[in-house]
Amino acid sequence: MDLSIEEIAKAVKGEISGDFGAPRIKNIVTDSRKVLPDSLFFALKGENADGHDFVAKAVENGALGAVVQKDKMKGYGLLDKRAAIIEVRDTGDALLDAAKYYKSLFKNIDVTVAVTGSVGKTTAKEFAYSVLGTKFKTQKSEGNFNTGTGLPFTLFSLDEDTKALVLEMGMDKPGEIKRLSETAKPETAVITNIGTAHIEKLGSKKKIKEAKFEILEGMEPGANIVLNADDPLLYSEKNKTGKKEHFFGINNREADFTAENIECDYKKSTSAFSADNFRFTIPAVGFHNIYDALPALAAGKIYGLTDKQIQQGFDNFKNAGMRQNMYDYNGITIIDDCYNASLESVLAAFEVLSKTALETKGRGIAVLADILEAGEHSNQIHADIGMAAVKKDISLYLFGEKSKAAFEAAFGGGSCDCFYFGGDKAALARTLFGKARKGDVILFKASRQMAAETVLEDFKNLF
Repeated sequence: MDLSIEEIAKAVKGEISGDFGAPRIKNIVTDSRKVLPDSLFFALKGENADGHDFVAKAVENGALGAVVQKDKMKGYGLLDKRAAIIEVRDTGDALLDAAKYYKSLFKNIDVTVAVTGSVGKTTAKEFAYSVLGTKFKTQKSEGNFNTGTGLPFTLFSLDEDTKALVLEMGMDKPGEIKRLSETAKPETAVITNIGTAHIEKLGSKKKIKEAKFEILEGMEPGANIVLNADDPLLYSEKNKTGKKEHFFGINNREADFTAENIECDYKKSTSAFSADNFRFTIPAVGFHNIYDALPALAAGKIYGLTDKQIQQGFDNFKNAGMRQNMYDYNGITIIDDCYNASLESVLAAFEVLSKTALETKGRGIAVLADILEAGEHSNQIHADIGMAAVKKDISLYLFGEKSKAAFEAAFGGGSCDCFYFGGDKAALARTLFGKARKGDVILFKASRQMAAETVLEDFKNLF
């Protein structure tokens, strides 16, 4: 849908200036280099650049107008003759307001599901998308579009025949999920778990829980909340949310949706479980993937899908890139899980690694790097990972400053196959290549900024 400048200005609570005629806006952009025909440029202030420095360039590249902050208006007077200028208090908030308004125009969307949590939210989102897609024309957040600058573009990309929307909501400080929820106004929200991701900025798991529960802020009283009954911090909120509560779990028999009789086939990368008197199979291994599939099952039941439709959705599931992607490479099983890492996700990955190695009769090897945003908890988190590797008999290849604590814990705990490379990724790849043999299972995992995928590529290029 194309919108008028006046319509957008009203939605973002802005004031218009400029001699711009009556243009219709068909594209929203935040990068002056990606201006398309009939674009409106939002000048956002980022960590490394300020979009206000590129307003003139955006107009030069063909933007019909720009949304700017009032306190940064100096020097834009000359643009009044060539483009519409919309002044707002905060351009980040304005982008969310524009997305909220745009979504409100799509009266045909019957289902909006929002997914958050410390671990597994992307996988849970993909499961929900696959399941709901068997009944509804469904769209989802792509990639890492789970922030205040990413989620709006999922909404701006809505198709006119879309019936269901599955959104991922991330955060690294209080207030972010509240704003995302108020923008998307979900009818169903999922919180997968409460872990240690972002604990450096939030301070405690209790504070992390409070930030995740901000997802309720944009929801109506009769909306649905889907929570992990095996997570004590989430289960403690039972009968307190003011929403229709649906709990899922494996260990808590009081949950509404429970996985029973679980079987994991590590050769075929499948897991099977019974729920609601039906036998489901998912194309992923490990209990953590079952935890991520259960909210999709719950969403399917909430929106009237049959067990067969839910299973069809599971059959169609494809995980996002660099998330437990398992494949054979020259007789070695690679587990590419490079996208991100936390204590909880590494321990879950160790379970898959060790059990897959048992199937292949090879060694379990983990290539790991720093877990970031752990603050004062960093040494303990990395030490816990080192000791867990010893208990699982996993060989460690480590790089990154913080990972030295994992090396020291593993080495001191009795591991005889533990290597630390500091910042030398190339040396790690060469050493790993020299020691790897057919039948081995090698996990690659680290926080996103550590780019563990470069080690994986270097390792493969040595063959």
